Amino acid sequence: MTALIERGARPDRILVLVPQQSFTRRFRDALAGIRGEFRPRGEPEITTIAGLAQRHVSLFFPLIAARAGFAGKGEPVFVNVELAQYFLNQIVEPRKYDFDDLKLYRPRLLVQILDNLNKSAVAGFPLEETSARLGSAWAGEPRRLESYARAQEIALAFRKFCLAHNVIDFSLMMETWAQHLLPEPSYLAYITARYRHLIADNLEENRAVMHDFVRALLPVCDSALLALDDPGGYRLFLGADVAGARQLAALCDETVTLAESHTGSPEVVAFAEAITQNKKDERAQNGLAAPPITAKYWAGMVKEVAAHIARLVADGVPADEIAVLAPFVEDVLRFELEDRLREHGISVNPLRPSRPLFDHPITRALIVLAKLAHPAWAMSVSEGELARALSACIDGFDLARAQLIAADLIKHNPRGLAALESQERWNRVGMRFFERYHRLQSWLSEPRPAPLDLFWQQLFSDVLSQPGFGLSAESLGAFEAANAADKLIKAARTFRETIEDVERTPLPVEEAGDEPRENDIGRDFIQLLSEGILAAQYDPPLTQKDAQNAVLLAPIYAYLTNDLRSQYQFWLDINSLGWHERIYQPLTHPYVLSRQWKYDRSWTEMDEHAARDDMFRRVMLGLAYRCARGVFVASSQISLTGQEEAGPLAKAIQKALR
Repeated sequence: MTALIERGARPDRILVLVPQQSFTRRFRDALAGIRGEFRPRGEPEITTIAGLAQRHVSLFFPLIAARAGFAGKGEPVFVNVELAQYFLNQIVEPRKYDFDDLKLYRPRLLVQILDNLNKSAVAGFPLEETSARLGSAWAGEPRRLESYARAQEIALAFRKFCLAHNVIDFSLMMETWAQHLLPEPSYLAYITARYRHLIADNLEENRAVMHDFVRALLPVCDSALLALDDPGGYRLFLGADVAGARQLAALCDETVTLAESHTGSPEVVAFAEAITQNKKDERAQNGLAAPPITAKYWAGMVKEVAAHIARLVADGVPADEIAVLAPFVEDVLRFELEDRLREHGISVNPLRPSRPLFDHPITRALIVLAKLAHPAWAMSVSEGELARALSACIDGFDLARAQLIAADLIKHNPRGLAALESQERWNRVGMRFFERYHRLQSWLSEPRPAPLDLFWQQLFSDVLSQPGFGLSAESLGAFEAANAADKLIKAARTFRETIEDVERTPLPVEEAGDEPRENDIGRDFIQLLSEGILAAQYDPPLTQKDAQNAVLLAPIYAYLTNDLRSQYQFWLDINSLGWHERIYQPLTHPYVLSRQWKYDRSWTEMDEHAARDDMFRRVMLGLAYRCARGVFVASSQISLTGQEEAGPLAKAIQKALR
């Protein structure tokens, strides 16, 4: 990109496509490095295919709206995954018992139906084909086929609702762009004039419709550089089309294969190759930074891992050059690792892209305070919830003290925060907390007609960020808590503004009483958040560069898809089946819902084994190429759930080292 600009190419005629937004950082950093040399006219467009599609669908919407089936008048309303779940939930609610046999939590049901919509759009097959494709991969009880048909009916009903109200979720955006805009001659003329140079990075992590766009642009642009990694395709579960990316090589004038790794230790790569080839290799031992870490119990394994990390840091390895990786990262792992490393003055930087907003203590506390400040919502608060909220919001107010206060409050007024003047009680709890509690109580007792996002924003600035409260600069953990509060406020604002936009036409949602509509929206938002339905992230996840002296803790796929690198990696729970098997998703399937699958035959157990082995190879080599010095492998005889496991990774490591 910088070479094109330095040779005189107009920067605003350069298009750089990356698989996700966080990947734009490296290009923007490179651009910043050359700005001082000259004044370019404009800047390159550095974006994802979804970002490009949204801008272009919005720009050309009047031209293609009727053809694409939109019935509503006016501008399109683009919704994120949270709002898509909200609207879809209105359709699922009357049919929630249709999927009882699958024993799915509502959020997982909604996510899998949306996933089918997305895969249909990015692979380019009709939505009406979803049920038949899924059926081709099922060999069990016929009742599952009924579930596939019901899920397809709900997806089609959701699509009908979106078209009627100009609501555009990710799936409809991509389908509209790919089927109704990309073939349009006037659009081809527009992109031909707009983009003269194309750079597409990590093609193997992108979807089939992105590859279609590249095919359309290649014959008319002045230059192009297409890059893909092998191994790769870690976003296969999100619709990545590895085979389609490789086929683009045939359209290039020149292909260059870079066989040497500049990021992975040769010994670590040899270790990964031995594992994936399931054979003994004398070089495999050299990839390990130490003999395998073993313990009888899970907590003992984490303790030993923390001790090894402490020794590395003491030897001069920067903490942010160490990554702790596991198939799944639960709160208990985070807390246990943080507790063990805190003794050595080392912090943990957790990367959990799918963690719901509701999981953070400050989020739950703000929800409790909103319920108390809006008694008309008739949303109850338990004694335990109130105690935890007070403990999170008042600095130094530990849970034992908060429980004493909460018990009195709930007894006298379960739907409000009373003044609580009892001298005896405050003498026992600590008079220094009385003024803080009274200030919070007084603020909440005043009428607050503002929408929920403004209510929380005012609460943060007027009370919680002030000295003596949990989000003040002096409070321990205030930065992380403030970050979570900021996400929550943004989520509430986006939710409210989108609902207000869509409500210009009737919605399939019952109106509740005569309350102001913003109150209904706030109550709906809190209800859905509490149920785990709203879980979107509002800013890019942290990377190692964002946290000094902090060890990275991440699920393996989050580590790979964010393209992170480390000097040392710790692989936890190598006995777990999660290193080899994909997550059970009964209503979707990443392989049969792809462009590459020809569903004229059934998906067999042999196909499943081959797919698992292929992804296992990619994961192992992908981790190895991102590890500069060595790998530690750790296991426990008894897992966190109290089970004994012996997964393929542990067996393959044993065979490679014997």
